[in-house]
Amino acid sequence: MTAMTPMTKALRFRVPASTTNLGHGFDCLGIALGLANTITVVPGGDTVTAPGAADPGLQPMAEKIRSECARAWAVAVPGFAVSVAGEVPIARGMGSSATILCGVAAACRELAGLPEDPGAVLAVAAAIEGHPDNVAAAVFGGVTVVGGLGTGLSWAKIPVPADLVAVVAIPPFEVKTSEARKILPQELSRADAIRGLQRTGLIVAALAQGRSADLRGLFADAWHERYRAPLNHGFVEARAAADVAGAVGTIISGSGSTVLAFTPRSLAEAVRSAVAASYLARGTTADVRVVEFDNRGLTRI
Repeated sequence: MTAMTPMTKALRFRVPASTTNLGHGFDCLGIALGLANTITVVPGGDTVTAPGAADPGLQPMAEKIRSECARAWAVAVPGFAVSVAGEVPIARGMGSSATILCGVAAACRELAGLPEDPGAVLAVAAAIEGHPDNVAAAVFGGVTVVGGLGTGLSWAKIPVPADLVAVVAIPPFEVKTSEARKILPQELSRADAIRGLQRTGLIVAALAQGRSADLRGLFADAWHERYRAPLNHGFVEARAAADVAGAVGTIISGSGSTVLAFTPRSLAEAVRSAVAASYLARGTTADVRVVEFDNRGLTRI
């Protein structure tokens, strides 16, 4: 293993939240959001600790990241204390685990004395996460397209058009990714597969050309949302309300429970009000807000 350079100062990384799938781009499309977590890693000792963490899963997760970094990069990674602060809610389909995976992996790389390498951070984070869409958006920012090749992951980044914002509705309940994946079928019909391929290509083309208006109608009828809608109470009504108010399309963010409407900036408040009203009509008070997209990705602060 490569010798490591001792460090004592705290390392801090801002890592954005993310939304994925974008309807049809299952496990390959993602977009970084303006909400973010700050991951702080303080070198010291031989073990990984998470003092004062509200989530008991933080310490074992950070230890797993450290072990995977050491294995993947053939280096020794010293012990550290980790903490997480920020705005990304847990188990709401906004990539909270991806922020930790990417931030801790970036810190491990620096602790081991290795040069900055976003691709290496992506590979480690994706290996642990089990799918690369959230972590690609968290690392690179913007719209990301990612997929596996025989030699590893390949990705591309597209800046989010400036006239587009997200209206996110965060309901007061969780949808765990593991549960949301269990209910999905093992096989798709030819019609679902063709629709998904066609619309994924059209979504990427519209975003790459900065033509936000061309996204209208492309997010509907995603095969996985058909199965996940019952877990995401209020999604169907929120989508209908957002469409009437002028959103170009509405999706389940990741596996849920957050619902996200892609919205022209000029109509953001109208869509926000309509989506909030749709939840209130069901007797649910969701946290509905307008959120910018993030074109920066993981940033050392």
